Amino acid sequence: MDPDPFTTGPLGARETSGVEVRLGAPPQAGRRRRGSRRARGTRRRADRRGGPVAAGMLALAVLAVVAIVLASLAVAGLLPSRRSDGGKGGGTVRAADAPLPRSGTGIEVGTADGARYRIAAVTGGVGGPPETSSQSPPSRTAFAYVEYILTNPTKGRVLLDFPGDVFVRRALVTPRARGRCMPQAGVPENLCTPPTTSEVVRRLAGGELIPGNGGARYMPPGASYLVRATVDVPVARALTRKDMRLYVWRQLYMADRLAEQAPFPR
Repeated sequence: MDPDPFTTGPLGARETSGVEVRLGAPPQAGRRRRGSRRARGTRRRADRRGGPVAAGMLALAVLAVVAIVLASLAVAGLLPSRRSDGGKGGGTVRAADAPLPRSGTGIEVGTADGARYRIAAVTGGVGGPPETSSQSPPSRTAFAYVEYILTNPTKGRVLLDFPGDVFVRRALVTPRARGRCMPQAGVPENLCTPPTTSEVVRRLAGGELIPGNGGARYMPPGASYLVRATVDVPVARALTRKDMRLYVWRQLYMADRLAEQAPFPR
């Protein structure tokens, strides 16, 4: 028996009329399929890349919106700002950003070498011992203090000094300490000034204190500070602001003039 013509030759090929015919897919189709697979692979890669790119663009858009909102709040003054403080005695409020405390009419004094100071009384009362004293006041007594604004009104720096002194009603000073409470010309006779300790409480306006040689400190031009002057002798705890005054009397500032009062606010 002759071999079956449909099974002769290599598998997958057949002969007819001397012409070899292959039954596989035409080369163009194979190329089209390969091209389709490549296209699908390209689309898949593009899709994979497109996810992160789209997410990145969305994040950038969100950041841009947040930046615009924050800038608007900053312009409107609704965001907090960092602030600093100068002088001894703390607080974190920058002077130029805080309103000055209510005070009485200020007075201006100067020295022979050209330094000038302006002081304005703020308040007064009784409290604990001064910072430089470790003593405790006797029963029913306290230490009196006055707080005032000290300003450098000049265009140059001036040495930090404390022109103001506290005067209290002499009858309210404890008997043992009255010998240390001195009267002064130009001040009512029923008032006297004890030894006083003065220190900067906080900066109110302008720059911070400038350190100098030997522990000296200088006030920059236009700077203002809140000063507390505390007497070093005990007084009756019943003493009130009505029983005390703030005066400048030292010859350094007054030359041949009498003492001048810096009144409390009314």
